[in-house]
Amino acid sequence: MSRLDPLWQRAAVLGSLWAASEIVLGSFLHNARFPLAGHVLTGIAVALLVAGHRRWPEPGLLVRAGLIAALMKSLSPSAVLLGPMVAIAMEGLLMEVAVRVLRGSVGGYVLGGALAMSWTLAHRLVTLTLTYGPDLVRLYADMVALAERQVGPIPLGPWGPLAALALLNVAVGAGAAVLGVRLGARAAAAGSPRSGADGGGTPRPLSRPGFATGGGLRPSLPYLVLWAAALPTGLLWLAKMPLAWRMIPVAGALALGATRYRNVLRRLGRPGFWIALLVLTMLAGVVVSALGGRDGGGWLQGLAPGAGMGLNAVFVTLCFAALSVELAHPLLRKALERVGGGSLHLALQAAFSTLPEVVAALPGGRELLRNPSATLGGLLSRADEWLAALRASPRVLGVITAGRGEGKTTAASVVVDTLRREGLRVGGVLTPGEIRDGRRWSFDLVDLASGRRIPMATRDPLSTWPAMGSFRLNPEALAAGRAALSPAQSPSPDVLVVDEIGPWELGGDGWGPALDALHGSRTPLLLVVRRSLVSDVLRRFAPGSDPPVWDAAALSADVIARDALAALRG
Repeated sequence: MSRLDPLWQRAAVLGSLWAASEIVLGSFLHNARFPLAGHVLTGIAVALLVAGHRRWPEPGLLVRAGLIAALMKSLSPSAVLLGPMVAIAMEGLLMEVAVRVLRGSVGGYVLGGALAMSWTLAHRLVTLTLTYGPDLVRLYADMVALAERQVGPIPLGPWGPLAALALLNVAVGAGAAVLGVRLGARAAAAGSPRSGADGGGTPRPLSRPGFATGGGLRPSLPYLVLWAAALPTGLLWLAKMPLAWRMIPVAGALALGATRYRNVLRRLGRPGFWIALLVLTMLAGVVVSALGGRDGGGWLQGLAPGAGMGLNAVFVTLCFAALSVELAHPLLRKALERVGGGSLHLALQAAFSTLPEVVAALPGGRELLRNPSATLGGLLSRADEWLAALRASPRVLGVITAGRGEGKTTAASVVVDTLRREGLRVGGVLTPGEIRDGRRWSFDLVDLASGRRIPMATRDPLSTWPAMGSFRLNPEALAAGRAALSPAQSPSPDVLVVDEIGPWELGGDGWGPALDALHGSRTPLLLVVRRSLVSDVLRRFAPGSDPPVWDAAALSADVIARDALAALRG
């Protein structure tokens, strides 16, 4: 797998900035129940994208940053991620199209900002209609008609309020783009501060990178197909059938959710929210009917639209929560790695490696809302610093080497124990194995941070795991190992052990993608490498470095541990 090219590196930094604002400010706005949270987040995203493009005016930057930020949205604690992820990706695409059409002019940025903010409104309307069904549209039209009878004609009828809101969105999006142009100019004039400048905040704990998995539930392709088909089919049923019959797809979704998605349902199980939703929607229908809305047949008729909207919301929410779980299937992730020759996958890992520092540099949500210009300007002034960190080779503490079966992993285990006795945090992976007839027959994965041990590979021809070379590899263990080597771990270890780096990694498999993502990481690496591959591994993953190399066949494990501790402290 090739190194990440400069355009994807810049997109990773910009996407990480965008995702950080979504995570930090989005959580604050959600907790504060801010009424226009989506519009505020989009405005900040537009300003960041414009300022970033003014700094790095390259074709394709904005759409790549949007795609990365959308995938990073999987860090959100929300159970329903697809809607926000689609919205973020579309905003980046619309910005890219506008800037391309008008060739990077200020007019292109303004047009892009207006389109992105307009998409926020359109996405919100589509989401509401999808969630609550056609009854919501009828209820809205009835309420506008009722308002006309009370206050007089409304221009454009039911479209009048929406048109006014659309104009407001265009104006706000254009204003955010103008702010971004100014921020980009200021950041370019100010330059980048020295590395190690005060971040102005406290790092917040983050989940490991990846898609929502529903609390350890193994994704399933058949279930993915089932839910993908159930969503449109169920919506059609809910739109056409009488109220009593609408319970059938909702009951089916609830039954499957209760058996397969219990962890997800816990996050959705807010009785207060669902009761309030039903009461408000039914009350709105009653008021419109009682005061002579379009259906005007007494207050009892108003209960049906409200109840139907509630059932629709329960069904759609369950479907999207389930799809968010099933979309984490390893085969889909593998397809993602192939997009752009693997560049998107590497860029996503690079963005996650930058995210903790970006989040640490952000103030609280209240301060960000109070003074967005100064806050975003400060972040942008550090963009070059984060970009330089992505390009830097990781620091290699040392290399433990030997031939096959000569004690490399054993020596690494002694080093780990020694460092821990000295009070140091050790992360990464060890792969102890079983030797049969002079060759390695199988090996396990040991996550050094958590202590978890998983069977990883075997030569057993009866194994159902996918073949990789002469072994069969457990996909779950591979994913767990890459997560253990992720630069986004919290808390960050004092040293990261990588056992073992060999032909798989040099070919772009195994721990290769995780090692590529560690470029720019400040955590020292202790590498375990076969003797014949040391030069190739250092040239591939740590060019320019000249670390000590300890041969486990010639040195005792205690000597290697003592030297590693001295190198770490020195």
